[in-house]
Amino acid sequence: MRPLLVTALLALGGVAHAEPTAPHGYAGAKLGGIAPLDGLSPFATVGVEVAYVLPAASHHVAVGLVVDYTQPTTRGTEMDPRVTGGSYTWQLTERELGVMPVVLYRARPMGTITPYAGIGPRLLLTRSTVEDDGAPTIEATEEVSTEFGFGVPVGGELPLGPGRLTGELLLQYGTLDHTATGDSHAGAVSLALGYRMIL
Repeated sequence: MRPLLVTALLALGGVAHAEPTAPHGYAGAKLGGIAPLDGLSPFATVGVEVAYVLPAASHHVAVGLVVDYTQPTTRGTEMDPRVTGGSYTWQLTERELGVMPVVLYRARPMGTITPYAGIGPRLLLTRSTVEDDGAPTIEATEEVSTEFGFGVPVGGELPLGPGRLTGELLLQYGTLDHTATGDSHAGAVSLALGYRMIL
């Protein structure tokens, strides 16, 4: 009887050890900086994310949603004989709210770090504001639009406390056609640190 009991306990222990330890989901937040590729100045970016890790894919694939916000700016000077002094300075502020469904592939851990990479369509809600950067010579103008593109996140997870610390590089691209900016794009590279709570 005892050998049978020992065998059963060892078998149960083997099954428990074989079960995947990856989380079934997570929610997190991240903070970093963005470097636009369309002439705007670098700026801070913040974001939140939620995802579900698919058990059917041996816990390597996760599907989620990322929402982030930033508002880079740029300045310039225009010559105009109609204004006092013959010129004026302006500032363009580009408020961008990004919404990105994403599919992530979580590779096998490399030591304590779990690398991951993904891709997803990106919806960009933008508000462009052009205003006088000095004396109020010109009237402020605003343009609002909805743009589409894609994003490619690449990063890694490091276990820390009840969750995981993340470092992520996001490559993104989308079109941007405003009167203030002309035919441009919303391409950018961002780097962020975040923290994911396991659900």
